[in-house]
Amino acid sequence: MFNQVVQSLLAGEFICQVTDHSGFSYLNDPKNHNEVNAYVGRIGLHLAVTRQGGAFFVAHNVDGGVDRKAAKEVFTEIKQSLRPLVSFLDMVMRVMQNDNLLVVGTPIEVNKLMGAIDANPSFRNDLQTLASQLKIQADGTDRNRLEKVLKSFRDKGYLLLSNPEREIYQITGKIEFIQEVIEFLMEHDAIGDKEDETPSTQGALV
Repeated sequence: MFNQVVQSLLAGEFICQVTDHSGFSYLNDPKNHNEVNAYVGRIGLHLAVTRQGGAFFVAHNVDGGVDRKAAKEVFTEIKQSLRPLVSFLDMVMRVMQNDNLLVVGTPIEVNKLMGAIDANPSFRNDLQTLASQLKIQADGTDRNRLEKVLKSFRDKGYLLLSNPEREIYQITGKIEFIQEVIEFLMEHDAIGDKEDETPSTQGALV
């Protein structure tokens, strides 16, 4: 389990109950947590966990030098990708009339989502705008557009296709990390401009 968990973390994956239940339980054991942290610490990283405890990930140490520069570059990249994610979550919350979407494990049923979009021109426009933000090339149908949007966020680790037959996705623990990033950005408008500023998300991803 140690090798599997470390390889996933070093690949930039977030380990939560949705993406890897066994790995998540493994890292919740203090002994295993310390062993993994010591291992990745040898290469300038550390094992981090979101404030709500819903996901583990590895981040750069940001004491200075090359590690700090790498951390800031990754964090800036995350900042630039936030707009379409926020647009997506806002659209899904309005379509599904669910303000509690930002919780690990929340299901998103594609058929219900598509039905609501078909019935509301405003939601259809939101979907088209979102696809444009993500630079998605679709065949012109809203269904194809939605599928590619969902795949994009699945590839980025925010969603997991938990039931392919029924087309049900689940929100992963990475959402907690993004919530912390958003909070940080709201408090620090000049991210990256000051050398002494460090994200409150315990570093930045590898």
